[in-house]
Amino acid sequence: MAYFDEKSLKKHISSKKFNNIYVIFGDEKYLVKFYTKELVKAVAGTDPSEFAYHEFSGSADLNSLAAAIGVVPFMSEYNCVLVSDMDVSKLSKEDYDSLKELIKSVPDTTVLIFSYCAVVAKDKPSNNDEKKPRSRFKPFCDAVEKHGMGAVAEINMRTAVALEHQLAKWADKMGKKLSLPVASKIIYYSGTDLATLRFELDKLCAFAGESEEITIEMVDTIVIKKLEARVFDMVDNVIYGNTDKAYTQLYQLFAQREDPRGIVRLLGLAYVDLYRARVTTASGGNMKDTADFFKYGNRTWALNKAVKKADRLSTNALRESMGEIVSLNAKMNSTSMNEEAAVEKLIADLVLIAKRELDYA
Repeated sequence: MAYFDEKSLKKHISSKKFNNIYVIFGDEKYLVKFYTKELVKAVAGTDPSEFAYHEFSGSADLNSLAAAIGVVPFMSEYNCVLVSDMDVSKLSKEDYDSLKELIKSVPDTTVLIFSYCAVVAKDKPSNNDEKKPRSRFKPFCDAVEKHGMGAVAEINMRTAVALEHQLAKWADKMGKKLSLPVASKIIYYSGTDLATLRFELDKLCAFAGESEEITIEMVDTIVIKKLEARVFDMVDNVIYGNTDKAYTQLYQLFAQREDPRGIVRLLGLAYVDLYRARVTTASGGNMKDTADFFKYGNRTWALNKAVKKADRLSTNALRESMGEIVSLNAKMNSTSMNEEAAVEKLIADLVLIAKRELDYA
């Protein structure tokens, strides 16, 4: 199935050569919402007329929807109909079939938009749920595309580089300078969700006050770190031999009631990143190829940041460290224990491995 991506959808909206039916969905809900608003604005104007703009929730009655679709636009070029978060997989078979027939009869003067800002449109199969009914979403998108003037747009998360430039652009509009390395730090702490990044940037701009530039120090002070970033910071202190700092960070995680198993899982993730970066560098490989092979996607930043740190430990030391993590993870899944104490011992073991490397250096 062919889709519009973000770039092609943006260009399409600017062209003002509208299709009659759109489905807009994707992993990046902030952008799905943004481009839905941009499309509605382009079709119906910034202040849509109630006679030429109709909005429905996902639980819309199909008869009411059909009536709205059939409205002849009054004092407007198009009749715009927006349907938000209609989960087609939950419709009765009768309603689903009626909806598919309805999209075949959309007049040329109507633009019908199905937008998914909240509902996860794509059902992901679960190994533990083999009897789950087949999703109707993809067949629904197929039906829209088969319609002569139908279009499907899938808007997914941007790369880390694209996010850095987006943050810098937003900061510039708010009268602040934001360098790409500082933007990268915000992403490292907050993740790749655009809504979260915008929220953190708004806080930073307010905190900066009269200062023209957002600095690393401001980011360290204001931005809330997600668990992954905090665990990765702890790993930095482990491999650089900063034992006291590593334990301080661990106890802070315990005080915040973070799940010890989640901490162990993220420790494993961090060491896998280090190992892959180490092996790639040692073999003269390309980090981008490694990221593509292991499908890092929006986590490519983590692999890139691991390159320098991986030099602190030998390949054998990384294997030994991962062995300790895997061993504790297996014990947690099979044996009752004091999990916080077990994670404390794991950190001690990882520190000893790292210090042994420093002693040999």
